[in-house]
Amino acid sequence: METKIKNTTVYEKSDYREIFDVAENESRLKVYIKSYLNIYDVPVIDEAVIEKEEFCASKFTFYVLKDDLVSFNQGDAVSVKFDSAGIFYGYVFSKARDKENLIKVVCYDQMRYLKNRRTYTRGSMCLEEIVRRIGNDNALRIGETDQAAGLLPPVAADNLSLLDVIKKACKEQRRLNGERYILYDDFGYLNLKNEKNLETNVMIDATGAENYVYTDTIDKDVYNTVQLYSDTKKANLRSLTTITDKETANMWGTLILSKKASDPLRAYEEARELLAEYNKINRTITLKCVKGDLRFVPGCSVYVKLSMGDLYFDNFVRVRKAVHRFKNNMYSADLYLDGSEIE
Repeated sequence: METKIKNTTVYEKSDYREIFDVAENESRLKVYIKSYLNIYDVPVIDEAVIEKEEFCASKFTFYVLKDDLVSFNQGDAVSVKFDSAGIFYGYVFSKARDKENLIKVVCYDQMRYLKNRRTYTRGSMCLEEIVRRIGNDNALRIGETDQAAGLLPPVAADNLSLLDVIKKACKEQRRLNGERYILYDDFGYLNLKNEKNLETNVMIDATGAENYVYTDTIDKDVYNTVQLYSDTKKANLRSLTTITDKETANMWGTLILSKKASDPLRAYEEARELLAEYNKINRTITLKCVKGDLRFVPGCSVYVKLSMGDLYFDNFVRVRKAVHRFKNNMYSADLYLDGSEIE
C-alpha cells in the first residue's frame, strides 16, 4: 500500500520514520504530520515554538489552518526539520480550534511517556544501564548514552514517575563522581550525555542578544529548613529529621521543604544535601532573541560575555532551558541560563 506526502512524492515504504528521513530537503522550517498512511507537509501559520528543558519532554506548539486536505489526530507522529536538519520528533497530544478554523497543535516528544508512574525496582546498575533498561521496557528509542563510572545503589520506588527515577539516578551519579548527566530527546532518540560533552563554541555578547532578564527571588525553589519524614509500619510511627539555617531564616523567614526521606538510614545526610541545594537565592538569567542554533539543548553551555549591572559574565554558562522560535523564515532562541553558581 502506498504512502503519500501531500502534493509531493509517493513512497512505497511503510516505515514512517524512514519516510520522514527521506522527505524532500527544503530549506527553513518544515513540519510533517503522519496520520495513518498519509504524510502531510503542513504549512505553519504564524509562529512555531519548541521548548526544551532539562528532564522534561520537549514541547512543540504550532498553528495550522484546517482545510479539506489536512486531517490528523492525537497520537499522530510529527517530524520537524530546519534547513533539512531534524530538530523535533514527537506526537500530537492536543488540538484547539477557533472560529477562524485555526488549529493550535501541541506535541511532545517520547520523554512525555516517562511521566508514567510505576512501582520500580532495580539492583545495582550503572547510569547508562538504568536509562537503557527503562527505555527498552517502555518501547522508547535509545540513542547515544555516555558511559558513567561506578555502580548506583539498588532502588525500590512506589508511585514514582520513570523520569524521576532517571533524574534521581543522575543526582546519585553526580554525588558519586561529581559529573552531571542530562537526558534529552534528539529527533526521536533518547540521549544521555555528560554535560562536558555538550559545550558549544557559541559566544553571546551585548550584540548577540536582543535583551536579557536577570531575576533573583526567594519565592520559588528556595528553602532554609528541610524536614524529612520516615514511617515505621510496624510501630505505626513517623520519625522526623529537621535541619535549619538560622541565618537565612532570620533574613527571609522560615521556608520549609517537607518530603519523605529517600533512605531513612541516611536521612540527616540527605537533609544536609537538600539544604545546600535550596538554601540560596534562586537566580535566573534569560537571554532573549539570540541567533537560533540547533545545539541549544538542556545542559549545553555557551560562552557569555555580558555586563548586567552588578554582574559581569565572561565564561561558559550552562543552559537549563532553550526556547526555539520560528517565524517568517527567521530562527531565534531564548536561553534560560543556570544562575545557581552566582554569588
